[in-house]
Amino acid sequence: MTNSTVLSCTRGSTADVPVCDRMAYWEAICAQTLVGLRCSSLSPAGLEVEKTDIALPGLGIADISGQDHVIERSPALVRQLPKESLFACQILNGRAYFIQYDRCLLVEAGDVVVYDTRVPYLFGFLTPMRQLLIDIPVAMFDERFDAGLPALPLRIAPKPGAGVMLGTALRAGVERFMKAPVEGDAARFVEHTRTLVAELIDAEVNGAGTSRASLSYLLTAKQYIATHLGDPELAPQAVADAVGLSLRHLSRLFAAEGESITQYIWAERLSRAHRELVDARLRKTSIGEIAFRWGFSSQAHFSRAIRERYGASPMALREAR
Repeated sequence: MTNSTVLSCTRGSTADVPVCDRMAYWEAICAQTLVGLRCSSLSPAGLEVEKTDIALPGLGIADISGQDHVIERSPALVRQLPKESLFACQILNGRAYFIQYDRCLLVEAGDVVVYDTRVPYLFGFLTPMRQLLIDIPVAMFDERFDAGLPALPLRIAPKPGAGVMLGTALRAGVERFMKAPVEGDAARFVEHTRTLVAELIDAEVNGAGTSRASLSYLLTAKQYIATHLGDPELAPQAVADAVGLSLRHLSRLFAAEGESITQYIWAERLSRAHRELVDARLRKTSIGEIAFRWGFSSQAHFSRAIRERYGASPMALREAR
């Protein structure tokens, strides 16, 4: 197991652990970084699994992959190793079954399984698997989650419309953050992810109403923008095409939040560029390189925009830092 200083990132794998010790190793690392559980596997090679976790204030995320295996959180483990969280597991590869209370859910790739870790459960992966796990502490619950708790556990299939968009946005956001975790992006990422999970639950329990569908489009548009900020050709029409709305309709959704699509794009670019300007690790990166990286056509344009937003030139901000 190795640890990174960036946002409490932890990695673990059974690959280099003797076969006879793999179960105990995996149970120990899960108890430390995820949840207390018991694990078993029928594979002749023993348990083969690995994961990467990132702990954030108010949210945990993990990317877990491996061969077929079964995990169980028994009543005894619930008492001995309490964990008060809601887990949302997006299955990327494989087939599985999930048992909690008197319900047995059959799960396939694309599904999201949402459940309460305070209640015993069993999760069996029937094939080679990969999942993204989102850990939302009960202490962070608000009205967005409380109404959906009685319906748990839930299997949320990628239904056409808002469900597909929400699931796609959830996967894209988690994978992107895990690939390049930035502390300055953590607060926004946590809020965005919690909102997506809440919307998934709400749409499954109550149906995708007009307001929820509108929020889904808006979230998906912002997700698309976040992944294309460095493209100088990024424009409102490209965003509208990506989410499947007319430009007029999408513009109304952004206007309801008090800004245009263009204003949002440039505000995001300025925010990313500002973080790089004041990052001591990037002090040797030229201001021009930072400007072009985030879609600014010239250094003069970049300097004017930074001064208007932050009250000082890029050089002054860097020197002050």
